[in-house]
Amino acid sequence: MASSSNLVIGTAKFIFAPIERCLNFNRNFDENMKILKKLLKELNAVKEDIELRISAEIHGETMQTEEVKIWLDDVQRIETETEIIEQKAVEKKFLSRVFLRKPVEEKVVELKAFLRKGKAFLGTVKSFKYIIIGGGVAAGYAAREFDRQGLKPGQLAIISKETVVPYERPALSKGYLNPKAAARLPGFYVCVGSGGDRLLPDWYKEKGIQLILGTEIIKVNLGLKTLISAAGEIFKFQTLIIATGSTVIRLTDFKVEGADAKNIFYLRELEDADKLVEAIKMKKNGKAVIVGGGYIGLEVAAAMRINDFDVTMVYPEPWCMPRLFTPPIAAFYESYYENKGIKIIKGTVAIGFNANTSGEVKGVKLKDGRVAEADIVVIGVGARPLTTLFKGQLEEDKGGIKTDGFFKTSMPGVYAIGDVATFPMKLYNETRRVEHVDHARKSAEQAVKAIKANETGKELEEYDYLPYFYSRSFELSWQFYGDNVGETVFFGDNNPLSPKPKFGSYWIKDGKVVGAFLEGGTPEENKALAKVSRLKCPVENLDQLKKEGLSFASKF
Repeated sequence: MASSSNLVIGTAKFIFAPIERCLNFNRNFDENMKILKKLLKELNAVKEDIELRISAEIHGETMQTEEVKIWLDDVQRIETETEIIEQKAVEKKFLSRVFLRKPVEEKVVELKAFLRKGKAFLGTVKSFKYIIIGGGVAAGYAAREFDRQGLKPGQLAIISKETVVPYERPALSKGYLNPKAAARLPGFYVCVGSGGDRLLPDWYKEKGIQLILGTEIIKVNLGLKTLISAAGEIFKFQTLIIATGSTVIRLTDFKVEGADAKNIFYLRELEDADKLVEAIKMKKNGKAVIVGGGYIGLEVAAAMRINDFDVTMVYPEPWCMPRLFTPPIAAFYESYYENKGIKIIKGTVAIGFNANTSGEVKGVKLKDGRVAEADIVVIGVGARPLTTLFKGQLEEDKGGIKTDGFFKTSMPGVYAIGDVATFPMKLYNETRRVEHVDHARKSAEQAVKAIKANETGKELEEYDYLPYFYSRSFELSWQFYGDNVGETVFFGDNNPLSPKPKFGSYWIKDGKVVGAFLEGGTPEENKALAKVSRLKCPVENLDQLKKEGLSFASKF
């Protein structure tokens, strides 16, 4: 009986063993095919990174060697051969796959070797969950918000062309140029500009945030989530925040005669301010010409006068700061500046520069034929958003990168903040791009909150921004809230000789206050103007509004 039972068991094993081996073989084959596909996907990613790096034209002959070219060709061959194996596996199926076992195993070994070689060509690839490209104000405020929202060490990197950690940029045209008790780092690191603590370099280190400074990104592939620096470094991200800000418009870009002379300055970064400060020391009590009548023009003109320079301002518009100031507002500042000894030339432009034999600027040639003498020239004719890296990869609008109310761009996992973002302005039901430090701070915080809300599934309200601008020069300080459209109602004392001038203006559209400006206001008064601008408070009588002036805002 026992021997009969053993015979049955033995016979069963004899019959089913080949089938079991065949099933095991097919399982192994399927597993190897999965490995093969995974390796091929990784290999293609490395290939695309190498091609991206070559297209960036960084390492020249070093990167585009014959060995690399052969490797790229072989990757294409391997991909084709793998596709053939997959196709045959589908056609032959089941037992016939035994003929493909060895080719698949050999191909897995080959792919692993090619992958190692490709990674060696690339060198070290640094990967982060979050990367902020740009190291200005927005980057600093975003870093603080990441920390508030919860951030693990090593998750975040800030890549910046500048060599210092994020600082409050407005200081460069104000306190930094002051001849006495001048503002210097670490005094104006972010986030001191909004009343927060200074984020010193050690703060980033303590939080495990990687600062990659002095590094310019020259090539971006958002689809591959890859950034390449001028030095050939490769960075990978899961989520990217574009905070590249703006760059100044240079007269050399328009081939203005003599615009490359020495002692012609632009003011955007700390390095620019340092060069200007050094020139101020070298050309003590000299002549300065400020080209431009906007923010930079007005603030730097004041700073140069405080430094005892003979100052001339030149701008083409009929009055200063024309994008915001009304004629009555502008008239006050122009008169005030002239009383300080600043000469103002309006309605003309700089068409060239004279230089001495040492190549130093000596005069500014104006379109109306005059020449303004100069030992130092500061150009402040505007800025343009730095979006070139992302052209053709992101949807754009009104000169910036189009975003939603959470600063998400058209590419998943990519956000844009600050100067480069064109976003929905809920208050006015239209899209706008805003170049100001206040928006840079607040948009940075909103984007990080949105990123974290998306990860946790929490709800977040859309960005609801009230435009806000301000400036300080000499003993003056003004603030503006809202929109400068519609009729204007001026109020207060705008006598430039007053010891403490205080005046302002309301902008009225469709019977409602949409904007408000105030020079010399207290924090409480400025807050009241912000409130009526946001609420769009109704106005029944413009003459009555002029009489009420500031008291109108205090009613709400």
